[in-house]
Amino acid sequence: MMIENPTTITAQPGSPFIEVVRDFDAPPARLFRAYTDPELVTRWLGPRDVEMRLVEYDARPGGRYRYVHRDTEGDEHVFHGVFHTVAPGERIIQTFEYEGTPGVVSLDSATFEDLGGRTRLWSRSVFPSVEARDAMIAGGMERGVADSMDRLGELVHDEGEDRPEAGPVVLDITMSLDGYVTAPGAGPDHGLGVGGEILHAWVTDERTPRDAEILHRSFVDTGAVIMGRRTFDVVDGPNGWGDEVGYGHDQDQIAAPPVFVVTHSRPEKVRLRDRFHFVTDGLDSAVDKARAAAGGKDVVILGGGAIAEQFLRAGLVDILRIHLAPLILGGGTSLFPEGMPGSLRLEPLGSVSTPAAEHLTYRVIK
Repeated sequence: MMIENPTTITAQPGSPFIEVVRDFDAPPARLFRAYTDPELVTRWLGPRDVEMRLVEYDARPGGRYRYVHRDTEGDEHVFHGVFHTVAPGERIIQTFEYEGTPGVVSLDSATFEDLGGRTRLWSRSVFPSVEARDAMIAGGMERGVADSMDRLGELVHDEGEDRPEAGPVVLDITMSLDGYVTAPGAGPDHGLGVGGEILHAWVTDERTPRDAEILHRSFVDTGAVIMGRRTFDVVDGPNGWGDEVGYGHDQDQIAAPPVFVVTHSRPEKVRLRDRFHFVTDGLDSAVDKARAAAGGKDVVILGGGAIAEQFLRAGLVDILRIHLAPLILGGGTSLFPEGMPGSLRLEPLGSVSTPAAEHLTYRVIK
């Protein structure tokens, strides 16, 4: 069988590196899914003639993996490591250790370069010494890598027909009766404006069991979150999110979805590094990256008001979910400022009334 996209493996003499480059006829999101979905990993990782068994595979920062290759002679080879960086559709960095040579740990990275519907995969392994690198090559690593890349190419080509349908983009936001999503004076020290915390009474002090159900259902259905830079500056600030409070307020933050921040430039310092990914090339790119990470679940635009209005104006919102608080703010950040397109039409999908909010859901008609 002719291989249209050959794999290039480079191991320069005297260096502790192995570099692999391969083009794939699939977008980065599909490659990333093949790298992180345990059911798919077993279908490509390793030579064709080995049987693979996953013991553990938790592809998130701090998550561990361990798998067993059983060769044609019945011998088992066990590998394990820890994920350090998992940036959806962009990059994965992890350690790698063969249990047959304990203590010899390499640092492996995979970078997914978008070629416009196709992907160039750049992979690099850094070994603790030249001798360790050479020993791995002598043990048949090159054949394993070449076979894996060919199998991965076949998988992502076939998987194009079977991958999960993209979930909807949901703008979920709390608003006052006069159309404001913050009170006046919003900033890093007052994310909801001065005195604006009452907007979210349905989440905090006045939450009813029905409010709690709505909050939890939204959290469970969310696969990825998009926010603007101003909201990021609030939630990553000293009075923002932490181990107990984050997306979904007091939901289990261990299960919290990744967050994509739309910004012109990446911040120099990030307090909650593992939670955020930064998108500097526009709204469409943010949706693409978030959908790649969401695995068919909802992509939720969290705010603030300015970025929410931009997504509405760009026609990228499928569902508008407004939690209408029974209060008049008289000013602040408007969700519908002057200049919003007059053609924005909504189809009611449902409503739930609680003392602290009217929970309204609409489909955006396009």
